[in-house]
Amino acid sequence: MIKLQPVALAAAMLVSSAADAQDRGPEWVKRPSLMDLQSVWPARALKEGYGGKATLSCTVTVQGALRACQVVEETPKGGGFGGAALALSPQFMMKPALKGGAPIEATVRIPIAFPTPDKATGSRLRPVTDTDFRGERVFTDLPWRQAPSYADVLAAYPAKARAEKVSGSATLDCRVDKDGRVSACRPLHESPEGYGFGPAARSLSPLFATPTDDGKGASVAGSRVHLRVSFAAETLDTTSPVIGKTDWLAFPDMDDFTSVVSPAARAAKVYKARVVMLCKVAEQGALRACKVQSEDPAGLGYGASAVALAPRFRVAVWTPEGLPVIGGSVRVPLRFDLEEAMAGAP
Repeated sequence: MIKLQPVALAAAMLVSSAADAQDRGPEWVKRPSLMDLQSVWPARALKEGYGGKATLSCTVTVQGALRACQVVEETPKGGGFGGAALALSPQFMMKPALKGGAPIEATVRIPIAFPTPDKATGSRLRPVTDTDFRGERVFTDLPWRQAPSYADVLAAYPAKARAEKVSGSATLDCRVDKDGRVSACRPLHESPEGYGFGPAARSLSPLFATPTDDGKGASVAGSRVHLRVSFAAETLDTTSPVIGKTDWLAFPDMDDFTSVVSPAARAAKVYKARVVMLCKVAEQGALRACKVQSEDPAGLGYGASAVALAPRFRVAVWTPEGLPVIGGSVRVPLRFDLEEAMAGAP
């Protein structure tokens, strides 16, 4: 059996935002284990028996999830440990920074050390694909094709948290089945404790389903997924929650834009405009019931043109922060800049 030194993950994090701007910086909830490191270890480094280090810069969201992670340091250069750390980052769980008692986003630096394998066995190490050192595949941001709606999450909101208007979240560890649904879910973490966010998240797990192809010809069936579910108290008092950080999956192309230019805009030869729509998100991330909030210039039909483009958009049905999308509202800013495209148009 291959022996490794204990995992060396620095507990301290350097927060890039000013310390006096926070009551408390982000704190660890779950750090990567040795098995987590094994699951992403660069194959060449594992084969040749050496370790490495990497430092990530990430934004910790108000739900404690990490986004916008970038590699800022890697040792040795080109050893693949930066990419490995980046692949591992969605599994990190943190408490968000606090300011004035409320959670805020903050930027952190996270140093991660991949320990050097035991020298006595290092020369005999084999790539990560071998069964004796494979590690489990753990996903944290699968492309869900089905997910709970806002109505589903509100219905599952724990009674005590609802009564006290408390926000919270839970992370589940689940198995991905052959049909892309999840099962055998167990809570890994819930915050704050004592409000029932873990059982509430687990009650929503049958509503999730993902494509089983990972995009590289391999199946994710049989793997594990760390599934974050967040409950936002601000959604309790509104019938039309607006989506924050939307993951756009499909956009209209240039031909779509030119095809909806109105006769009035063509006659005036005005091919630059800005429009903002507010749309409902339907099943599978489609946009429905779009309404124009603003258009500039007005009177040339660009608002109607934008609405006509709505079917060409599609958004992800679940956010990395663990928030629902279906049943919510999304603002869609559009910029028409078609002078070159329309120059040769009939």
